[in-house]
This record gives sequence, C-alpha cells and structure tokens, in this order.
Amino acid sequence: MSQHTYSSIDSLIIRFYSYRGLTSGGFVYPILTVHALAQGLDLAGVGLAAGMFFAGTLLGEIPTGYVGDRIGRRNSLFVGSVLISVTHFGFAFADSLAGFVFFWGFWGLAATFRSGSTDAWLYDTLTDHEATETYTRVRGRATGVFYASAAISALVGGALYENWSALPFLLAGVLTAIGALVVLTLPEPAASRTDQGFSLREARTALVSVVSNRTVRSFVILSGIVLAVPETVEVFVQPVALSIGFRPSTLGPLYAGLMLAAAVGSSTADAIGRRIGVGRWFVVGPTMLAVVLILASSVHAVALPVFFLSRGANTVTDTLGSTFVNDRVASHGRATTLSGVSMVHALVFLVGRTAGGAVADVTSPLVALAGFGCLAVGAVAVIRATADPFSARSPVRPEQAD
Repeated sequence: MSQHTYSSIDSLIIRFYSYRGLTSGGFVYPILTVHALAQGLDLAGVGLAAGMFFAGTLLGEIPTGYVGDRIGRRNSLFVGSVLISVTHFGFAFADSLAGFVFFWGFWGLAATFRSGSTDAWLYDTLTDHEATETYTRVRGRATGVFYASAAISALVGGALYENWSALPFLLAGVLTAIGALVVLTLPEPAASRTDQGFSLREARTALVSVVSNRTVRSFVILSGIVLAVPETVEVFVQPVALSIGFRPSTLGPLYAGLMLAAAVGSSTADAIGRRIGVGRWFVVGPTMLAVVLILASSVHAVALPVFFLSRGANTVTDTLGSTFVNDRVASHGRATTLSGVSMVHALVFLVGRTAGGAVADVTSPLVALAGFGCLAVGAVAVIRATADPFSARSPVRPEQAD
C-alpha cells in the first residue's frame, strides 16, 4: 500500500475516532439506574425497563441492518446517532415506569442502526484503501477511544448529577448530536454504494449466509455464549458495589475505571490475537474469567478486580470476534449480515441476564456468575469438539472466492 493511501485513510480514521468518542454517552452510565430509582421505580421496574433495551435490539436488528444496506453505512450511522441523542434527552425528563420502558426500548432500537453499520463502514472503507489487514488494530483503537471517552464523561457525570439530575443526560444528547454531524463528513464506502439496489431477496441471502456457512454459524453461537458471561456480569456491578460500601455518588469513579479497562482490552486485542491466536483466546478468555468468578464467589474482596478483568476480556473477545466474522462475509449486504449476528447475540444475552437474575435471587450474584462462567467453558468445549469454527480455513471475503 502506497504512502499516499496511508495518508488519505489516516484522516478518515481520525474522524471515525472522533465520532466514536463523541457518541460514547458515558455521562449516563453510572447514574441511569440511580435516576430511575429516584423517579419512583423499584428494582423490579428497573429490571423490566432495562430488559426492554434487548427487546428493542431484537425488534430492530434485521430491519435496521437492511436499511443500512439500502441507505448506506454512513447514513445509517447518522440516523442512529440522532435517535440515540433523542433517547438521552428523553431519559432526562422521564418520570414513570412507562416512560423508562419506552426510552430503554427506543434506545435498543436506535442502537441497531449502528450495531452492524459501524463495523461494516470501517471494514468496507479499509477495503476501498486496500488496508483490511489493519482492521483489528483500527477497530480496537476506535473502541478504545469510545471507552476512554465514556470513562472521562462517566467521572464527570456522577458529579453533575448531584447538581441537576437532568444535566448528564442533556450533555450526552448534545455530544451525540455533534457526533452525528461528524458522521456526515465521512465518505460512503464503494461497497455500500452498490447496495443502493439492495433488495429484500438479497437481504434474505445475506442473513442465510450466517446459518449456511458452517464456520460463521458455529462461531456466532460460540462467541455469543462467551460474551454472555461478561454481559451478565454488568447487571450485578452496581448491587455488588453498593453491598461492599460504595455510595451512588462514588459510582462515577468506579465506572470510569471500568471504561478504561474496556479501552485497554480493546486496544490490546490486535496484539493478543497475533500472539496467541483467535482460536486459543476463545478458550483462554472464558476459562480465565470462570476461574476468577469462582474465586470471587468465595472471597468477595476479589469482586471489584473481577469486574475490571471482565470488562477488558469482553472487549478483547468482541474485537477479535468482529474481525473473524467480517473476514468471512461478503461486502454486499454486510450490514444486514452483521445485524443478524448481533440479533443472535442479543437473544443469548437476554436469556443470560434473565436467567442470571433468577439464579442470583436463589443464591447470590457472584455464585450465579461463577456458575455461568463454568457453563460457558463447558459450552465452548462442546462446540469446539463438534463444530469447531477454527479447525479449518474458511474463505476470506467470500465474494473473492467465487
């Protein structure tokens, strides 16, 4: 690749990093549950409302992935950012269970506009510049920027909430809207320009590719199970933290640290993948997390370090998984395909969080998480033994394999 190509792609990537940083919405993370409780919701109401995020995701993934392939990756990112900005403004003034249920569900739906299109835009843009070998590194750094921005804003958001409860939500909405404007400065990749004639039949073909490709199918299931453990861990961070002495006003620094752990994990994913390999990570990662969760269930003082480790492991897994899937799906219909993957993952996460809450009620959050960690390790072993996605090379960029 020529030096000129590097220079032209560099300016695009910097703008992409800016978009990711502006749309992190970290102001609201440490106080969203606290805010809902302050408006009169009980924990059951908060659980119901928060669950609507995944309901919105399941409802929207396929339609918005199709829309992304119809209107283009950039335009889909713009629409998603605008809708998420509206969501933040809505949370600022929600004061009832119905309001929180609506806006959490709307948030999940809005997020689907960028869940597949973000990775699709980046991969296809790098394809245009013959730089797909840099995808893991660039994607990892972009996610790192996202979490670093979220960490800083989470730290500030907790303090702002004590002065005016609506202020963190309003700031998140404004910055996300600015991020939407940054998106408009990005070009549309050549691959998505060809998707302007993307038909429903082609969308069906793109989705079928997820289940018809043995490698992609087994990997999507395997990665969904692995990611479900840290996603379920997130449910219990606040109650466990409060039980060991944290106050609502001190959750901001905790969440800032968790965001930084996620940023470190994402930024080091490329090096981890090159050093130990993607297949090996999908054994080492869940096993390591299961071991420390077992330890935390017996020694509660270990819980906080485990939360940090879980955040970092989650973003390593997510970044390496995104690279693995993108290397094995076609550019035409990529956003629809990736939305299908996200929908499968959302379903697994919904089941994991629902079951995790039920088990935690009977035992304790840390015991429930330890059990889920062990189940994930067992499931990975079964999938690797019966339909190992890493056992043989699958075609990279299938449209070139024809």
